[in-house]
Amino acid sequence: MLAGQINDARERLLASFAGLTDDQMLQPGADGELSVRDVLSNIAAWDSAYAEMFRAMLAGERHPMLDMDEEGIERFNQEQAQADIDKPLDQVITDLNSSWEDMVGILRRADNAQLFAPAPGDEHADMSIAACLGVIVSEDEEHAEMIEQWREEQVDS
Repeated sequence: MLAGQINDARERLLASFAGLTDDQMLQPGADGELSVRDVLSNIAAWDSAYAEMFRAMLAGERHPMLDMDEEGIERFNQEQAQADIDKPLDQVITDLNSSWEDMVGILRRADNAQLFAPAPGDEHADMSIAACLGVIVSEDEEHAEMIEQWREEQVDS
């Protein structure tokens, strides 16, 4: 069930920008001042970070991302945006796909006990890999909805 939700959310995200021209992908407004390219670049960075965190968790290590607060999340987003500011669109798409495949590959090697186990250093499963996957699903759906709404507004204007 979890695998289906993850795949469905990612498929919705991919469909949300399918068929957009390069110019449309670079136009600000998909998420505030961010373009679709910027949103996808951010998602790829988070997917990569989650993959790194999942590797650590499966090795029994506590990854610093587990302790990230709102300020840390904002700092991550700003640093990522600055690092990728000049990244070409085709590279962003490549990064989005490769970071996703990396993360999914890690998950395929994990069993259910590992997916639902509490994160190292936690007593409860609030920060299990499965719980983190729920966040990824929510984020993919939220970004897909923003891009879909932005597309609709572009058609209406």
